Amino acid sequence: MSKGKRLKGRGKRSGKGFIGEFSDRLTANFKKEIRNSELWEQMVEEFGEKRAKELLKDIKADIKPGLAPDGSRDRTEDIS
Repeated sequence: MSKGKRLKGRGKRSGKGFIGEFSDRLTANFKKEIRNSELWEQMVEEFGEKRAKELLKDIKADIKPGLAPDGSRDRTEDIS
């Protein structure tokens, strides 16, 4: 097997990729910020600490690749 084929196959097995890793880090940072904000106090007050923790656990950043910040749908794949 050539080096190129070995490296190509390794990329697929190496994990989640950039979007997955970015999503995980964004989610962790977002949860941390919520815990340190007034919103957390409001959630605990309204739902109780146990339910607020459950709600916080369910939060997940949803990254949708391919959309430019201005919504123009310009994608990096379009650049030659």
